Amino acid sequence: MEALKKSILDRVAAFPGHTSFYFKDLTSGESFSYNSDEPMSAASVIKLTVMAELFRQIEEGKVSRDQKLIVQDENRVPICGVLTLMHSGMEVTPIDLCWLMITISDNMATNMLIDLLGVDNIQANNERLGLEGVKLSRKLFEKRPEFRGMRNYISGNGIGKLLEMIYKGEVVSKEASKEMIDMMLAQQCTNKIPLLLPGEGRAAHKTGEDDGITHDTGIIFAKKPFIVCFCNWQLEAGSEGRMNVQIGQITRELWDAMGGEPDEE
Repeated sequence: MEALKKSILDRVAAFPGHTSFYFKDLTSGESFSYNSDEPMSAASVIKLTVMAELFRQIEEGKVSRDQKLIVQDENRVPICGVLTLMHSGMEVTPIDLCWLMITISDNMATNMLIDLLGVDNIQANNERLGLEGVKLSRKLFEKRPEFRGMRNYISGNGIGKLLEMIYKGEVVSKEASKEMIDMMLAQQCTNKIPLLLPGEGRAAHKTGEDDGITHDTGIIFAKKPFIVCFCNWQLEAGSEGRMNVQIGQITRELWDAMGGEPDEE
C-alpha cells in the first residue's frame, strides 16, 4: 500500500491546478491525503449537505417527507437536471427533490430544497457535524446583489467526514443514513469514481463540475470499504477530462488494493 500511496499522491500533486485528495480505510481507520484541508469551490458536492439537513428536519418534524411543493417559474435555473424543463404547477415532495438533486444533480430541485430548509440552517448543521472547510453561503445561480462574490466551499476532509458519518449511520439515524446511501448509489454521473469499477452498486458518490472544477467524493464498497474524495478547482483550462480519467484510474487501483469485490452475504 505504501508504494500505491506514494504513486497516488505524486500524481495528484503534479496535476496542473489546485488539487486535493482524501482516502480513508473504513475497516482499519488508516488514512492519507493531499491538500485535503484546503477549501475549494464546491460546485454540486455541496448538495450532500442539503441532503443531510433535509433528513435532520424530517426527523425533527419540521418538514414532512411527503408534503407537496409546487414547481414555479421563479424557481427555474440553468440545467443540470430536468425539473427546470417541467411545467409550472407540478407537485413534488422534498424526497422527490432530494432524489433529483443527488442522482442527476438537479439544480432547480436543490434550490427548492434550500428555500425550504434555509441556508442558515444547512450551514448550522455543517458546523454541528464538524465539517471543516464546508460552507453553504447561497443558492445555486444566485443573482441577488447581496450575494455577489459569495461562494459555496467544500474540503476533502470535511466531505470525507460527512461520508464516514453517513456510512456509520451517524447522520440523523441509521435509517436516514441508509436512505442517503441508496440515493448516492443511484448517482447517474459515472465518468469519474465508478469509471473503471466492475459494475453498478460499488460507489455511493456525488460529483461536482464547472469550468476548471471537477470533483467526485464517495463511499466505495470494496471488500474493505473506503472513502475517497477528489476535490479539484482552478484546473488548467480543458484538463477536466484528463482529471476525470485519473480519478477513475486511482479509484480502481484503490479498489484492487482494498480486496476488490466484497464477499457475498
